[in-house]
Amino acid sequence: MTETQLDGNILIDIKGPGPSPQGLTWDGESLWCADKDERKIFKIDPESGRVLFSIAFDGELAGTAWDGAHVWQADRTSRTISRIDPETGNIDLSIPVDLPNGDVSGLFHEDGGIWYGLSRLGQARKVKDTDGTFMKAFPTRPDICGLVLVDRHFYYTEPGESVVHKMDANAGSILISYKVGGRPTGLAFDGEAFWVADSESGQIKKIKF
Repeated sequence: MTETQLDGNILIDIKGPGPSPQGLTWDGESLWCADKDERKIFKIDPESGRVLFSIAFDGELAGTAWDGAHVWQADRTSRTISRIDPETGNIDLSIPVDLPNGDVSGLFHEDGGIWYGLSRLGQARKVKDTDGTFMKAFPTRPDICGLVLVDRHFYYTEPGESVVHKMDANAGSILISYKVGGRPTGLAFDGEAFWVADSESGQIKKIKF
């Protein structure tokens, strides 16, 4: 069998803090990774993968985001997006996902709003980060998972196809798809390159496309 050629250069490849990494975000210095099986959100060193801090979270962890001061965590079980104090692990705000269809997946914070993906429904939505008031939305592939906005482009993972899609943030059309292998769930950007969490291998990779 011919091995599939992957896109981009892998700069760092570290073992995730648990067997099923889902959400992934960058706080400027460290990665935060939510693991579904461990039911914890881990702050990890991006070079070594060493766990610096962990927060227990009772639910089915999905996307994770950083707003400059707080960690945000999506929970498929309660259909909420929670704002968490990164020092204490306490939840100080929970926003309900009010759509009856679709499973909440990736998260990304931007300009007073929180983007979240809705897998099965195939949609990315932005709501106010204070009360969940709807701001905007556009269609995606049904298997949307991790997501980030970079330079007015929207990137999201499609785990079933082992790819990261780059979209026009205004038109919503896919411009290019990058093959990353495995089952890419979490996605983050550190200002230089992308970090991809693979829930199939349990690895987290830094990739420059």
